[in-house]
Amino acid sequence: MTTESGAPGAERELPRPQPVGVTPPDGLLLALTTIGSRQEAESTARTLLEERLVACANLLPGCRSLYLWQGALEEADETLVLFKTTRNRYRAFEERLRALHPYELPEIVAVSPDAVLPAYAAWVIGETRRRLAR
Repeated sequence: MTTESGAPGAERELPRPQPVGVTPPDGLLLALTTIGSRQEAESTARTLLEERLVACANLLPGCRSLYLWQGALEEADETLVLFKTTRNRYRAFEERLRALHPYELPEIVAVSPDAVLPAYAAWVIGETRRRLAR
């Protein structure tokens, strides 16, 4: 508790600052999906990289998924893919990933990190900017 001395022997609590609810105009997002085979995951990642919708993709094969699908417990060996993209590119990224994804209902989850190395965020933002047509 933060206090301030007023009259002798009296302490009062100082008001707490309120967080500012402002979303930056652009910033890094970490998006993930699972894809059935490593080859499909790599092909999808390459396309998203070539189209500059992501700056980086990490393929983590060997993911064992257990999930409920249409009332049944299913199991699958999948490749987990972590993508680094930006807020500004997310809609286009999601739309393109849905078009490329082999699943009827793909897992596409994006999270905004609480902290990121500023130089890394700047790199992701720079690499995902659309190139001007010449």
